[in-house]
Amino acid sequence: MDDSFLFNQLLQAALARLHTDLFAAMPRLAFQVDQWLLQLAGGKSPTDYFTHPLAFPALALPWWLEKTLRSAPDAAFQSELVYSTINGYYYIRLLDNVMDGHRTNEVQLLPAAGFFHTQFQRAYQHYFGDRHPFWEFFTTTWFLAAEVTWQDAAFTDIDLAQFRQVSGQKVSAGKIPLAAVCHRYQRVDLLAKWSRFFDQLGSWFQFSNDVFDWNKDLKYQTQTYFLAEARRRQRAGESIAQWVIREGFAWAYTQLEAWMQELRQLSIELDSPDVTAFLDRRAALLSQQARDVAAGFAQVERLAVIFNSTGNTHE
Repeated sequence: MDDSFLFNQLLQAALARLHTDLFAAMPRLAFQVDQWLLQLAGGKSPTDYFTHPLAFPALALPWWLEKTLRSAPDAAFQSELVYSTINGYYYIRLLDNVMDGHRTNEVQLLPAAGFFHTQFQRAYQHYFGDRHPFWEFFTTTWFLAAEVTWQDAAFTDIDLAQFRQVSGQKVSAGKIPLAAVCHRYQRVDLLAKWSRFFDQLGSWFQFSNDVFDWNKDLKYQTQTYFLAEARRRQRAGESIAQWVIREGFAWAYTQLEAWMQELRQLSIELDSPDVTAFLDRRAALLSQQARDVAAGFAQVERLAVIFNSTGNTHE
């Protein structure tokens, strides 16, 4: 059976299980939560949402890690990891959206956080006893993820060091299923190198999101490293949009390319063909995004020339 097909089957099964468990656990609130999940997916299938080419590969990384240890991953074990990670993602996303303050109904859905958190944690209880060393990594990483969510929301200005240490770590809880794989197969020696790669990848994705979503972030007054750099670098009288067109996007793209090279170097230690192939695909997508943005900027500049010429004609 094709590897990606099997993984997608696990994902679809996990999403169906979440739907069933949610309605069984809290039938009155479940419909509202279910609508929120569809809203997050932009009206598409949640499966497409998690497998979108631009999505962070939190679900796939434990699968790729286990493939470096076995000829084929344990489907039952990976099914639990996928289910857990989906619940953990929704838990963090719910809190993050409330703290951002630009959504409409997440406050009313906060009681569902208890469901997501419980389902996220209980999957690991099937594999690790309460005194297992896995739980030390779990608690340390989980508490840090909660703290950086709070810190990131409290920022009024962000520099590179703060971005690396805080904003870029908002997905750090995704290292927990990696630790589960390492502990289950007694390969804890691999965890440090996979964690380093994961942290760098998280920063790369966060910065990429900040760059391509800057207009939405500006609208909702969301503080990001990219917008903070815009305010530091823009000329007197220059708008954020003008700075982005003049130099901002080119500067950010150079950053993303440099960080991608760092990711490629870190990935060598992982010895994972899946990781290498993923970085190749993501780098190609970044190049395509950059070409699309450049074409859009060129169109804006042409329109500005036409507008100015028309204005001068009627002076």
